[in-house]
Amino acid sequence: MQRSIPYQNVITDILWIPLFIGYSALSSIYPILPPMLAVLSFLFYRALQRYDLFGLIIISILLLVLEAEKGFWFGSTILFFSLVSRYGIPKLEVVMRCPLCIKGFFVLSSYLGFWFFMTLVNTILLLPLPQIDWHFLLYMAIEFALIAVFV
Repeated sequence: MQRSIPYQNVITDILWIPLFIGYSALSSIYPILPPMLAVLSFLFYRALQRYDLFGLIIISILLLVLEAEKGFWFGSTILFFSLVSRYGIPKLEVVMRCPLCIKGFFVLSSYLGFWFFMTLVNTILLLPLPQIDWHFLLYMAIEFALIAVFV
């Protein structure tokens, strides 16, 4: 008789944290690797839709690691993705029935929308404005392909 491992999903979800920390370190060394902002935003929204509290906590930890590595202020990605998930995506899902288009909106809102959000907040708080360069287009293309194919 074979026994099942209790909490197998919890253990595999927790293993994503050190893997993402390693990937985040590699993405800071090699600028061709995307920071996985759009993938995390899509997973954040999916965890909210499924009422998956543990998954939401794990993704929030990954977002906080991303913020610390990229130099964003604490909780900015979680706040932005919560606002987009609460107000933007439900309205968009009513208008559009194209899942690929909604995934494309996730990529656009993750990079361009978050950049506008950070620019607005940094202007209000009199902080230096975030920079944007050509890597954003490469990151958006790579992450759109990842979300469209795998998620």
